[in-house]
Amino acid sequence: MELEQLVEQHEDKLKQHDKELSRLNDMSVEMQKQMNDGLTRVDESNRFLREQNTRQSEQNAQILQAVIKGNESSDEHQFQLKLLDKTNFWKLIFGIGGASAAIYTIIMEVIKLIK
Repeated sequence: MELEQLVEQHEDKLKQHDKELSRLNDMSVEMQKQMNDGLTRVDESNRFLREQNTRQSEQNAQILQAVIKGNESSDEHQFQLKLLDKTNFWKLIFGIGGASAAIYTIIMEVIKLIK
């Protein structure tokens, strides 16, 4: 009798252990599923961020090209203005010289006429 009770207790404990193992296995499967879902979301988020980073890099490259082109255009414009300034300076010098020579000639002719 005592042996039967021990065997039954042992069977009950085995059943409890089986139930506990089953419960732990279910929890493990659920945790694995949650981890997989989480990793899937992280992968999607990373993919989105990579795409966004790629677009941002392309935009930055376009902005950089526009700035470089603007700087080149500005440098060319500054060069043209300096060239125009120098050209106008020499035109002014020759114009003043020519006008001075014309005025001198007129004054000399007037003085000759007066004498």
